[in-house]
Amino acid sequence: MGMVEGTNIALIAGTAFTLLVFLSYLFGDNILYRWALALLAGSGVGYALGIALLFLFENWVGRQTQFQMIIIIPPVILGILLLLKVIPRFAAIGNITMGLLLGVGAAVAVSGALLGTLFPQMMATSANFSSAPIGDGMIVLVATVVSLLAFSPNAAKPKEDIHPILWWLYRLGRGLVIIALAVAFAGALTSGLTAFTERILAIPEAIKELMSSGG
Repeated sequence: MGMVEGTNIALIAGTAFTLLVFLSYLFGDNILYRWALALLAGSGVGYALGIALLFLFENWVGRQTQFQMIIIIPPVILGILLLLKVIPRFAAIGNITMGLLLGVGAAVAVSGALLGTLFPQMMATSANFSSAPIGDGMIVLVATVVSLLAFSPNAAKPKEDIHPILWWLYRLGRGLVIIALAVAFAGALTSGLTAFTERILAIPEAIKELMSSGG
């Protein structure tokens, strides 16, 4: 009985929030829509915090040796310093942690761009010469180089200040980038339409489920 009631509550809540979001497109931004977004953000943050605390106290702290427990002292101190930013008088002290976070974050972003994007793209481009006909490999290589040229600072100069060949290469590179962005946008739009269709179909299913359980 409790499971059925819990299922009904979940169906009602899911249907209600779906309708609130959909109605915002008809009546514009309203307090109910903002309330639904705040509940979504709050529940997401609360869930993430709960998982982090569970991992910290049950799966990590409780299984560490005395020496390993000493290692967590610097992160705890940095965390306390970061919490001081909510107090205007001691907010400057929290900049120590913020500087460390920004520095580490920038290093991770740069290394991620190099190791996760640039180098794999270079390897994928060069792999076409061994796994595909030479003509296909040359097309991929030329398209990659021309697309990179579109991001050159010289591409923003007036046509009169650029060599005609380079100008056409920049234009071609921009065209290839636009095509790639259009493909990515089409994929995102398809995913959005799929989610939209799923939520639309969930409303009558929820009503049918509620009516059958009520009867």
